[in-house]
Amino acid sequence: MKYKKILIIQTAFIGDVVLATPLIQSLSKGFPEAELHLITTPNGKEVMNGDPCLANIIPYDKKGQQKGIFHFLKVVEELRRMRFDLAVVPHPSFRSSLLAFLCGIPYRIGFDRNAGAFLFTSRVEYQLKLHEAQRNLELAYALRAPEGDYPLQLYISNRDREFSRDFISMNNILPGDSLIGINPCSVWPTKRWIPERFAQLGDALSNEFKARIILVGGSEDGWLVEKIALFMKTRPILAAGRLSLKHLAGVMERCRLFITNDSGPLHIAMSMKIPTVAIFGPTTTNLGFGPYGESFRVVEKADLSCRPCGKHGGQRCPLKNFACMKGITVDDVLSAAKELIQ
Repeated sequence: MKYKKILIIQTAFIGDVVLATPLIQSLSKGFPEAELHLITTPNGKEVMNGDPCLANIIPYDKKGQQKGIFHFLKVVEELRRMRFDLAVVPHPSFRSSLLAFLCGIPYRIGFDRNAGAFLFTSRVEYQLKLHEAQRNLELAYALRAPEGDYPLQLYISNRDREFSRDFISMNNILPGDSLIGINPCSVWPTKRWIPERFAQLGDALSNEFKARIILVGGSEDGWLVEKIALFMKTRPILAAGRLSLKHLAGVMERCRLFITNDSGPLHIAMSMKIPTVAIFGPTTTNLGFGPYGESFRVVEKADLSCRPCGKHGGQRCPLKNFACMKGITVDDVLSAAKELIQ
């Protein structure tokens, strides 16, 4: 079937948006004459700007200025006027399926585990054994889009790269200097490895590889980055709240290695093809949200029967022992880092 205007609905976290990029590539290849539109969060729009597969990116600030039923219905009204003929819904939420239905889009495809799956005209099995990026691709394949090797992919403008280069040079990093990025942050507290150990790791990497350490995070993570810096003996670059998501991706391109908790920057790093060490505590890669690509290592306490304790982690450890993170040593992460660097 031919479609003229396709709406992709993904308004979850940044990592989920990045994991939808293979789906977008496949739909673009399968329906070259169709306009692809993406509705996502403001952060999602920021990170997806410049994608040549997309004709338009529609921001929906569902937890901010557009929170509530009134704004939801305004978004519905706006989308109805755009007259889409296909909605593709990788986001497994009732709100997303309801949005596609109320917009009057005649063909709507999503996963059978979606709470609003009954509102779809076509349902695809949510295969737990697959990575989330591959699960998303199953939606495109069900529409007869071509199968293929679709990587995570973000597009960085020359202006973003120039800003990133300027940021690096302002911090006295020369072209030949080694740079290692560390993201100690996560929305979920239980996904954060122990700050003192991040500090010890940063010092060890700095000394062994003569590298400068850059600590990254959002504007709300400044306290955590500063805490880690205070524990360190070497002097890191503090970048929390100082880089947009695209600028962060541009800085990642300059990094020899990136170390991160299970969070959005993990998937940004993989999209930029940066060697990455991912630290997993309450979550596991079996959930389908691990690194997707090549050149990575996952560090975790695989022998704990309490893992995973949830899809996203949580505010606190249910068993109150935080064994999944306390059991990961500095040597564990350092060893994984050395494997990738060497």
